Amino acid sequence: MDSAAITGGAPQYGPSKPPAPPQESKSTTQDLSQIPLFMSSLEDVPEGTNDAIEALRALAYEGEPHEIAENFRQQGNESYRSRFWRDAIEFYTKALAVGCSVDEINSACYSNRAACNLELRNYRRTNLDCAEALKINPRNVKALYRSARACLALDKIPEAEDCVRRGLVIDGGNGSLKAIEGKIYSRKEVLARLQEASQERELFSKAKETAMKKALETRRVIQRTASTRPPNLPEDAVVQLQDPLDPESGLRFPVVVLYPLHLQSDFIKSLSEEETIYSQLEDILSPSNLPAWDKEGEYAYPGVDVLVEKKSYGMNGKSSLSKVGSKTSLKKVLSEGKLELVDGILTVLVVPKPRLAEFVAIWKQENPN
Repeated sequence: MDSAAITGGAPQYGPSKPPAPPQESKSTTQDLSQIPLFMSSLEDVPEGTNDAIEALRALAYEGEPHEIAENFRQQGNESYRSRFWRDAIEFYTKALAVGCSVDEINSACYSNRAACNLELRNYRRTNLDCAEALKINPRNVKALYRSARACLALDKIPEAEDCVRRGLVIDGGNGSLKAIEGKIYSRKEVLARLQEASQERELFSKAKETAMKKALETRRVIQRTASTRPPNLPEDAVVQLQDPLDPESGLRFPVVVLYPLHLQSDFIKSLSEEETIYSQLEDILSPSNLPAWDKEGEYAYPGVDVLVEKKSYGMNGKSSLSKVGSKTSLKKVLSEGKLELVDGILTVLVVPKPRLAEFVAIWKQENPN
């Protein structure tokens, strides 16, 4: 007889299909994270959702207050040794929340929580916990050491020194305290040098201000603050003395050159008081280097005039407009009071010689006296 199976129809040849795997019933599956053995924390599961976990939670609070607190403290110590600082903080906090009356446990929990905060660089919290630990036990050397480290990290040198001093009175041979004492001394020296350098900079800055004030007063330079410093000027575009501490040394000024008839401008970063304004224009407006906006070549040097404007902001004051001679030094212009130093910047006007009368007429219309 043929080996094919008889099924009431055609014979079936070849291997039979493997049986389908049994389907898992939903009622028999369980999330492993809900089983205490596989949980990272009893707090991972909401209250009331797992009877076994609720029982374990209840066990954590069984016993006398000092026993419960000590249990949490030990769990905190285990987390600390495993470098799980935040978990350790949670256990120490729970131990303190029990409110047991054993000072040794409470002081240790505050001190150990301070150690965790120190590792997390929460220096303020470290000091707060150390203070609580020392209230309970003023001879808690670990709390003094940890507070010293936190104070040192915050550059609170006197406080750090006080913690070390108090700790060494209790335990004169404590190596950790002596080590931090050396670090405090080194940092103290660094801070002293920084403070000395800062004071020197401050004194130098005041001396420079005094010299500059005297230099400008001696030269009778009119100064005014308008808080309208032209935009996009370099930060170092300021009035400078050749010798910052000698008011009699040469002065140099930043100068904005305006071309009012074309609403354009140039900038001279540093012009000596002994120079003329024209000496700079010779380069700026050389016939071979005229600005692109001067399509007619009107400003080719020496075909320009320089004017200075002295504004008046009083009710009865008068504004003035003066022409500057080509051989007149900047120092003389300033001493004659025809040009103001406004917000540390000088401003001059440049117009083509053929259009001087035109510009003066426009200026008078805009500045009626």
